[in-house]
Amino acid sequence: MAEFVLENVSFDVEIPGEPISEKDLIDLEAKLGTQLPAQLRSYYLRWNGGIPLPSSILEDKSAWVRLHWKQGAEAARVGPATPLQGLFKINSSPDTDFLRIWNDFKRRIPQDVLCFARDPGGSLFLIGIKDYNLGKIYFWERSYEADIGAGELPGYDNIADVANSFVEFLLALHEEPDEGESLEAWVRRVYG
Repeated sequence: MAEFVLENVSFDVEIPGEPISEKDLIDLEAKLGTQLPAQLRSYYLRWNGGIPLPSSILEDKSAWVRLHWKQGAEAARVGPATPLQGLFKINSSPDTDFLRIWNDFKRRIPQDVLCFARDPGGSLFLIGIKDYNLGKIYFWERSYEADIGAGELPGYDNIADVANSFVEFLLALHEEPDEGESLEAWVRRVYG
């Protein structure tokens, strides 16, 4: 387990990937056709995926994060929070490999984002890659995705805002809701 401190919050990284080099990252970015935003790029050079957990989270608990849905979004039915299963790894096994997963989903998500992590249900965490959304973190709910086969284009109807940066995303991670606690009550308790 790797450890780091970010704005006076201690984190552990469980199950990080094999270390990668700057060349590995440059090769990935060439295949993606874009650079990773700076904060995410720095994280990958140090830990290569894994599960970043604030040290305050007990070992048998998971990290959850608040979701901000657009007014009237049907996808908001999934609730105001979701757990983080982990970040994809570069040059890894197929089920966690950053490039393979991005290739699987790139036609199903908007073109101004990359997927970099998932929740346990297979929905994705995205990061903005264009000037107007660079580094911003989103959550893509797969059960409400556009029907590409019917000619629908991926949009933001099934996407919630999560954080304005990767660092803000990490700092927003908190221990899972208590047993029997509603997600709404958890959001009020944790985020005030």
